[in-house]
Parts: sequence; C-alpha cells; structure tokens
Amino acid sequence: MNKIVSRVILIIEFILTVAFSITLIDTCLEYRSNNLIPSFDLTVLIVALFIALIFPLTTNILIRIKHRSNTPEGELLPFLFLSITFECISFLPAYYIETGVLLLDPILINILIRFSFLANALIFIFIALTLMGSSNNNYTNYMLIALVASLILSITAPNSSSIQAAGSNFGSDYDVYFNFAITLITIATIVTLIGAATKDKMRHSIERCISYILLTCGNYGIFCIASSIATIITSVFFIVGCVMLIITSKESF
Repeated sequence: MNKIVSRVILIIEFILTVAFSITLIDTCLEYRSNNLIPSFDLTVLIVALFIALIFPLTTNILIRIKHRSNTPEGELLPFLFLSITFECISFLPAYYIETGVLLLDPILINILIRFSFLANALIFIFIALTLMGSSNNNYTNYMLIALVASLILSITAPNSSSIQAAGSNFGSDYDVYFNFAITLITIATIVTLIGAATKDKMRHSIERCISYILLTCGNYGIFCIASSIATIITSVFFIVGCVMLIITSKESF
C-alpha cells in the first residue's frame, strides 16, 4: 500500500479513536456528576468499546513500526483497523440516551452504523480469502467497490423518520436484514479461515488464521451480540487476536 494512503488511514483512525473515546468518557462523567453508577450492561459495553478503540490502533501502529510487506493481506489490514474503529459509531444512540446529546441526525447515524458493520464484515471476508490462497492482485480495488456498494445499500434501504428513529434506538425495521447479512458474512469468514488453516499446515499460517478467527469472533461479539456475558468473553477473544496478530505479523504492510 502507498505509504501516504496508509498514513492517512492511520491519522483518520486516530482521530476517530479520540472522538469516540470522548463520548465514552463523557458518558462516565455524566453518571459521576449525578452521583450514579452505570448499569452492569452499560459498563461492559463501555469497556468493550474502549478495547475496540485502543487495541486496533495499537496493533496498527506496532505492525507499521516493526514490519513491511506488499502482501494482499497487508494491503487490507489498514482498512480493517479503521473499520473496527468506525464501528464504535454504534455507541452514539446509547450516548444520546444516557446524556441527551444528539451529535448527528438519527437517520444519518443509522446509515453510518449500517455501513460500518457491513464494511467491516466485507473486509474480514476479503482478508479470509487472501489467507485461503486466492491469487488476485486487485483485492483492494474489489474491496473498495464492495464498500461503495455497501454504502449505497445503507443509504437507499428504507429508514424510519428522524423522530421514530430516535425513539427506537436510531434503528428501523429493515435493520434486521442487515444484521442477518452481517451474521452470514461473519460465518462465511470463520469457515474460510478454518479452511485456510487446514489447507496450509505451516505453524505460522495456522497461528495467523487463528488470530483472525479470534478477531472476527471478538468483533462480532462486541458489536452485534446483545449479551454482556458474551461481550466479555468475545472481548477477551478480541484482545488475544490483536496480540497474536502483532506476534505473527512477520510480513504485513
């Protein structure tokens, strides 16, 4: 990947990390100012989102410092880290509920949440395909086309009115189909990564695939499963996946 593009992506990721971290901290301060204690579910969510912000950024920086390569997978990694960070926009509805501060129009937030989840799922499946050994030098171009298509789909899919969206956690009745599609793509990613691990018997390749499986499961659990216990478990998967990715990234980007 072009170094300038890679650095721009890193800068955008850093800015988003700071911005979303402010919303998380502000939510905690709101409770503290009112001498209240956040619920267990909200506490788990905030901690999990901090993990989803800090670890991808740290992983991105460490891999950039230690490793260089032009592998297809390495071309996609900066986009993966950025997409994980961008998924934290899904906290804005909860931020509005907890603080009463509406940063963006509810419909726009819903569109961006849809896009962030779809984009992230697509990037994961593209990385899984590269690890499977599919030889193609245009993965980045295909991925960008897929991201544009997912953005168009997120915009054109029916939305509730702004008032209805704000009253229903900024969502619409059609989001169940988006969630179903994201779940199917995630399952396909895990199956592909398992296939890649069994196809290539080398220890490094197996460890690499395991790190992405943990990241995929961890990411899905943090953002798509409405269960605090599941979020805690998958957050651990996410952390281990990031650490393994740093260790096994002898050749990245």
